[in-house]
Amino acid sequence: MTTPVPHEPSPIPPIPEPDPVPPVPGPDPAPAPPQPGPDPLPPVPEPRPAPDPGRPLPPVPEPGGPLSPPHDPTPPNPL
Repeated sequence: MTTPVPHEPSPIPPIPEPDPVPPVPGPDPAPAPPQPGPDPLPPVPEPRPAPDPGRPLPPVPEPGGPLSPPHDPTPPNPL
């Protein structure tokens, strides 16, 4: 009985690079027609003058301040 001889892999031949294809000169493309732009924005109206403030409001009293009426603490529940 003979021992099998290891098979030598056959070398893979290199794949040749394809020749580059030169660009084919053709007629110049026609210029694209101008695209219509968006509708123009309406003119911005002039700002209106601020309304007359009139008489100034009195100052708002701070809670617990001198203008607040004193309040009694809650009386304890007699029950």
